Amino acid sequence: MGEISAMFFHSAVMFLWIQSASGWMHPKCQIHDNNEDFGHFPTWICTYLPRHAEHYTAACEDVTAIEEDLLGLPPNINTLCMSMKQGENRSMSLGFFSQFQDLEYLYIEGCFSQILPTGESHLPNLHYLHLEGKISGCCDCHIVPHTFRDLVKLSHLTMWGYRLSAMAPDVFHGMTQLQSLNIREPCVDDLSEILCRIMKIKSLMKLNIEAPEIQSLNQLNCVFLNTNESVTTVFNNLAFSDLSFGEITHIEEGALAWLQNLTRLTGAFSQEVLLHLPLSGIQQIQYFSCSGSNEIDFESICNVVFLLSIKEIYLYNANTSSLSMSSGELCIGLEYMHLHGPGILHSTPYLEWHFISSLKNLHQLTIDGLKDNGHEICSFQKQPITSLTKLTLVLNNIQMLFAKQFICLVNLQYLDLADNLISNIEDFAFLGLTNLEYLDIARNMITKINTNTFFGLQLTKLTSRFNKLHMLFSLDIAKNKITQINANTFFVFLGQVHNPLTEPVIKLNLTLIFGGILNQLTHLYISSAMRPIGYYRTLNYCRCNFDSNIC
Repeated sequence: MGEISAMFFHSAVMFLWIQSASGWMHPKCQIHDNNEDFGHFPTWICTYLPRHAEHYTAACEDVTAIEEDLLGLPPNINTLCMSMKQGENRSMSLGFFSQFQDLEYLYIEGCFSQILPTGESHLPNLHYLHLEGKISGCCDCHIVPHTFRDLVKLSHLTMWGYRLSAMAPDVFHGMTQLQSLNIREPCVDDLSEILCRIMKIKSLMKLNIEAPEIQSLNQLNCVFLNTNESVTTVFNNLAFSDLSFGEITHIEEGALAWLQNLTRLTGAFSQEVLLHLPLSGIQQIQYFSCSGSNEIDFESICNVVFLLSIKEIYLYNANTSSLSMSSGELCIGLEYMHLHGPGILHSTPYLEWHFISSLKNLHQLTIDGLKDNGHEICSFQKQPITSLTKLTLVLNNIQMLFAKQFICLVNLQYLDLADNLISNIEDFAFLGLTNLEYLDIARNMITKINTNTFFGLQLTKLTSRFNKLHMLFSLDIAKNKITQINANTFFVFLGQVHNPLTEPVIKLNLTLIFGGILNQLTHLYISSAMRPIGYYRTLNYCRCNFDSNIC
C-alpha cells in the first residue's frame, strides 16, 4: 500500500512538471523560463528582478499552506514571488523554502503571526528578501532573535507594513552581508525602535526608512536593548540614506546626530519646526522634500538650504509670493528645484521669475501647479542664464508661448511643456535655444504649426571643447488638436492630426514638411487620428522614400 501511495505521489509531481505553451502547469503558480516575456506576470515585482537563463521564475497566488502549495515547483527556481490568501495568518519558517537551493530572490506578500529562521535548512544563495505584510493595517508579526543570521548571502532586505516593536530587539543581529535595508511603514512612532534594532549591521551601505507615524524626532534611546554601545560609527559608513516621515511637529536638538550626512529627507514641516532642522545634528542633506502649509516663506527655506548644504529641493505648497532675488541669495548652492503649487482649494499666486537670477548653480527647475507670468521668464534678464539645462513647466494658466520667451536660457537642453493648456505658439518662441535636445509639448490644445514655430532650434552644432554634437533629437507634439501644418515644419511625434480627407490613403510630402533636417533624428511617429500612418524605429526606412517625396 505504501508503494502504491508513493507511485501516486510521484505521478502527481510529474503532472505538475508538464510544460504548456504559456509556462509550467501548476495549481497556484505560474512558472516561466527566464528567457520568456514577463509582460502578463501577476506579481509585478517578479518582472523587475534579475533573472538567470538557466533557472525559472515562479509567481504564486492565494497560497494557504506554503510547503504543500509549492510542491511540484522546479527545484532550480531562481526567483519566487508569493502572495498569501488574505486572512491566512499562520506561522512561517524560512526553512519552508529550503527545497530551492538556487533561490536568489524571494518576495512574500502576507501577514504571519510568526516568522522563524531557516533552522538546519539553509538558503545558501538568497540575496534578496522582500516581506510585505501591510494588507490591512499593521502586521503584528513576532520575529525571533537572529532570524536572518543563517541567510549568509542576504544583501538586500525589505520589510513593509511589519510592526517593528513586535519583533525581538536583536532580530537583525548576525547579518554580516546585508548592504541594503528598506523599512516601510513600520507602525512605530519612535525612530529609536528602528535604529536600535539595526545598529549592529556593520555591513550596511544603503538605508531607506519610510515611517509616516513618526512626528517627533528625538535623541536616540536604546534602553530596551540594555546597551550603551555607540551607533555613530555604524551609520557614518552609509553611502545612501533616505528618511521619509509624515508631519514633523518637534525636533529635539541632536536628534539626528548619529547620521550627519543624509542623502534624502522627506516630511511636512511648519516654518518654526523647519528652522530647528539645522539643530538636529545633520551636517548635510543632498535632497530635501518639504511640504506643509503655505506659511513657510522662501527666505526661511533658503536659510536651511544654506546651513545644510542642500543641493536638491522639492517644495510643495510653499509661499511662492515671497520668491525674490534677495530671498534666494542663500539658495545659491541649489542644483535642482521643484516648486509644486497648493491644492485646488487654495489660491495659486503668480510666480515672479526674478528669483532665478540668484540661483547661479541651478541646473534643473520644475514648476508644477502655479500661475505663471510666462512672458517674464527672460524679459527682465540682462544677462543670459547659463546654468539651467532642464526646465519643466506645468502651469495653471499657460495658454500661449510668446516670441523669444526662452531666449535667455542659452544652455537649455531639455524643455518639457506637456500637459498644459497651450493653444497658440507665436513664431520664434524657441529662438535662442541652440543647445536644446528634447522638446515636449504633448497633450496641449495646439491647432496650428507654422513655418517659424520651431525657428532657431539648432540642427547641427559642433562644440570645440567637448567635440559634442548638439541638436534637437526629440520633439513630441502628440495628443494636440492640430489641423494645419505649414511647409518646412519638422517634428518627431505628431498625434491626432484632424484631417477632413475621406480617402483610405493619406499622402504626406515629407520634403515640404521636414526639409533636409532629419539626418540625426532616430524616432518618427505620425498619427492621423483615425488612421495611423506609420512608426519607424530609425528614419533610414523613411529616408529611402524621400526621392519620391512620399511616405
